[in-house]
Amino acid sequence: MSRIAFSWNGLPQYAARQLAAASAELGQDCPVVGSRAQVPIQGVEAALGRPVHWVEASRPTTWRELGLDVPRVFFQSGWAYPAFNALGDEVRAAGGKVCLLMDNNWRGDLRQILGAPWFRLCQRRKFSAVLVPGKSGRRLARWYGMPDEKIFEGMYGADPRLFFNGPPLSERPKRIIFVGQYIKRKGCVPLARAFASVAPMLPDWELCMYGSGPLQSAIPDHPQIRVHGFVQPEQLGELYRNARVFALPSFAEAWGLVVHEAALSGCQLLLSATVGSAPDFAMPANARTFRPGDEIGLASAMVQLAETAELQEAQSASVAAAQSHGPAVFARQVHAIVRQLS
Repeated sequence: MSRIAFSWNGLPQYAARQLAAASAELGQDCPVVGSRAQVPIQGVEAALGRPVHWVEASRPTTWRELGLDVPRVFFQSGWAYPAFNALGDEVRAAGGKVCLLMDNNWRGDLRQILGAPWFRLCQRRKFSAVLVPGKSGRRLARWYGMPDEKIFEGMYGADPRLFFNGPPLSERPKRIIFVGQYIKRKGCVPLARAFASVAPMLPDWELCMYGSGPLQSAIPDHPQIRVHGFVQPEQLGELYRNARVFALPSFAEAWGLVVHEAALSGCQLLLSATVGSAPDFAMPANARTFRPGDEIGLASAMVQLAETAELQEAQSASVAAAQSHGPAVFARQVHAIVRQLS
């Protein structure tokens, strides 16, 4: 048992970039077990630098089936996927340690309140550490009974080689950008309605939306709203750098990697209060938040950001906050976890 291995449900390209950085930091080629994402993301194995051991997350598997030795430290993706649960059980049975990768954010709702005793009784003892995306995830992990010294932040993060600061906001087009699935949870239709309601006050502004999903046809037709299809990560950076405001009006959002992408790119942030990464990146200087589903509050926040005078301060605040996450941070946190568990 000398190897370190990772698993990732719905393995996306940004995670592959982070895992490659972690392998470099650890000085070894760490096996990655992944299930495929629902959307067709290109370049995952190229970003990782090696083949992925692909599995069906819903079907239990073994290290032997994967042609791998049982590792001494295993980073397990969630606690609800039979494939990764089975691999974690093998690691513990062989005397190894398992770190939980948990992206749930603190909501404080009845489900989390009632779920805490179950997690403490049935799950807590399985994991020797937990890696969460950010501040909201840390709060939830503490609520679930994990000691603070065993909680690490930085699970998610965009690659600054793709997403980086662009021209001053004052020189960018007066554009609000949305990136995400066209589904109800993302709040894409309410966003478009809210923008249309204040468009007469913002005649020089436009809302540009990028994504895919069944609600694309439900987005209201408006001369200042442009609706586009899904865009690969390599193309997104330029889109952020040509926008002033990034909007994510989700009704529920565990973290929201796109928020980090936008912050790295220097955008102002327009976020619903339920977005898990809001505590990490949103502050008075660069962002406005609103209650999910509150279209009046969303429209008001939109106008406030559009009329911001201190654009340089807002841009600097976004870029500074974004330095807390990314492949380098992920790699350092993984290394710290391995040192603690070894």
